[in-house]
Amino acid sequence: MLKKVSSVYLKIKDAAVFLGVSPETLRFWEKNKKLSCARDPRNNYRLYKISVLQKFREIRKRKYNKSKKS
Repeated sequence: MLKKVSSVYLKIKDAAVFLGVSPETLRFWEKNKKLSCARDPRNNYRLYKISVLQKFREIRKRKYNKSKKS
């Protein structure tokens, strides 16, 4: 079950579950500028905007389906 930090953001573990990848993959994508995140000023935790994750997931799904057809 996903635990929202707010109605808008997810912590890295929950964002990883949402996308079906590991937290390490999210860090890799962030490092390589494929996905961005905000930082909680209190503890510097990564916070991923749910709407951005939804769009990112949809793009990945389309790319996967497109490459599968080829």
